[in-house]
Amino acid sequence: MRDRAHENLIDLLQRFMDEPAARTAHEDIQAGERWLDAQPAPAPEARLLAALKMQMAVSVLRRHRTRRLVHASLAAAAAVIVLSLIGLFGPRSPSRSPMSYAAILPAAIWESDDLTADDLDLVYFASEIQQIEAQVQALDAEDSDTGVGGSPDEFETELMAIQTEFGKG
Repeated sequence: MRDRAHENLIDLLQRFMDEPAARTAHEDIQAGERWLDAQPAPAPEARLLAALKMQMAVSVLRRHRTRRLVHASLAAAAAVIVLSLIGLFGPRSPSRSPMSYAAILPAAIWESDDLTADDLDLVYFASEIQQIEAQVQALDAEDSDTGVGGSPDEFETELMAIQTEFGKG
């Protein structure tokens, strides 16, 4: 051991024993270390090392396969549970009546070729958009007889607001 390690060992032994007993125990430990250093251990054979490495590799592969099998089983079980819950609490409930989305709009609108002409809200928004577009085009052409005050930016902002309302329906 190094000198610092010897000092730490003496301090540790002195916490449990009186100083002469700690010195004696330290000397015994040093004698044991010298004896072990004089008796080197034989190196294992290459075949034994190869066999140990192979056993460790097989053990690791088994654990890896087992974990992979467990994870796959858990994933399959989770999928089965989720699908069974969807089947039990799914959208097909006898208390609900099936909704016909075609019933939301009147049949006349469905059969029409011009939806904007049949819906009054759409007619209003379409006419507002056409009026603003005409005003913007007149301002861009710099016609002075439009009778409308304001800048093109204001008209474009109003046009965007109407188109947004139109999109909301």
